[in-house]
Amino acid sequence: MGTILSYKVLSVTVNIEEGEVPIYKVEEPLLTQEEKDILDSMLRKFYVDTTVLDFNHLIKYFSEYDLNQDSYEKILYYIKKKFLYGNLTIPILDPEVEEIECRGYGYPVTLVHRRIERYPRILTNIIPRSEEEVINSIENLANKSDKSISLAKPYLEFSLPEGHRVAATVSKEISLPGSTFDIRKFPFSPISPISMLRNNVFTPLFFAYIWFLLEFKPFLMVIGPTGTGKTTFLNALLGVTNPLYKIVTIEDTPEINLNKDNWVRLFSRTTLQSSYDVSLFELSKLALRYRPDYLVIGEVRGKEIEALVHASASGHGSMATFHAGTPREAITRISSLLTPEMAKLFLQNLWGVIVLGSRKGKDGINKRVVVSFYETSVSKKVKFRKVFSWSNEKESLIPISSENLIRVSHRLDFISRTYGISADEIKSEIGRREKLLHELLTNNITSSEEVSLHVKKFYLSGYNVK
Repeated sequence: MGTILSYKVLSVTVNIEEGEVPIYKVEEPLLTQEEKDILDSMLRKFYVDTTVLDFNHLIKYFSEYDLNQDSYEKILYYIKKKFLYGNLTIPILDPEVEEIECRGYGYPVTLVHRRIERYPRILTNIIPRSEEEVINSIENLANKSDKSISLAKPYLEFSLPEGHRVAATVSKEISLPGSTFDIRKFPFSPISPISMLRNNVFTPLFFAYIWFLLEFKPFLMVIGPTGTGKTTFLNALLGVTNPLYKIVTIEDTPEINLNKDNWVRLFSRTTLQSSYDVSLFELSKLALRYRPDYLVIGEVRGKEIEALVHASASGHGSMATFHAGTPREAITRISSLLTPEMAKLFLQNLWGVIVLGSRKGKDGINKRVVVSFYETSVSKKVKFRKVFSWSNEKESLIPISSENLIRVSHRLDFISRTYGISADEIKSEIGRREKLLHELLTNNITSSEEVSLHVKKFYLSGYNVK
């Protein structure tokens, strides 16, 4: 059986081996008897000294032993395994893993892996052998977030300290054969638009066009099925906004992660006593008091959409994600959450809908891509104008030229008429952004931190498009 991929996480080797479905194998390092004795001695001390919960204090214990680097790293791994997430420690710490799934005891834990795109999920050699083992894993996860498990409420939703989102069921009350859990991981570092360009999620022209629209504080919706990268795309989009803009984000679970100086981050709170809960709707009303340039709701599910409508009607930029397959479906369902007057205002202020999805490439691999972008307009009824669409033949978004884009986009025509900007100036501004994206891609500048610095330089050039 061949190895598809091999790399290190801490001192542990991860081998992804071929099979009908690839297997993610955690190969733990073996300890010598001396290393085992040192580990046992350190663990005994840790149970007495509470400062060990901060791993920065570990060094004072390691200094008592004459350890080489290899022994140090092996012992450190087993300490982290003990105090972090047990058998789940490596996949949770592995930046290549997007999601960790357990359907119950006796079944291999499965993963969604960034670099194994051909398969929606792969197996692991982590197999809980009993219901008790699964419950212990859930309890350990919950304890990290100061949550408790109970058969009175046999399901949980919470976030780990790292920001990873956990959903779990306990016992056989609502799931068979027993307890289950799912960990949706929060990227340790935001995924930049350049990384997404490199993965052909969209084209430089498309992103430059949307980036140009951001100068005019539009109301945009990002839609798509679960797991298509809506929040990741939204994060990348917010990353290229004017660095002087104030952005207020509102989420149930903190997932948006920006390298921005003027960013206010709000998230809802659920407590044992509902009277102390803080909802997205309450936060959305509060957020308008902050006078944001952009108000962003991570995932719209209810009346909090009203705040976005009010924000856009007042000249603020607005963005949100929504679970829907098509713009028509999204508009219909969102409108049902609003009063007729508010629904009309929503449609009048909405600039466009970005649709994300999955498309199979010529290599047979399903890839997450921007499927289409629709501009919206309202006369007697809402109309959708498809400006960009995914071509399976070209494996790319079309159009591919700014001339065709300007010809097909009504929103660019609106900007030209409203702000007195000529078509040539619009073409030039989109071109400047497209050129920067190409340069960053060519020079392999993909980290969100580096991209943010270049975006700042772009705006410090002093040109104000309006």
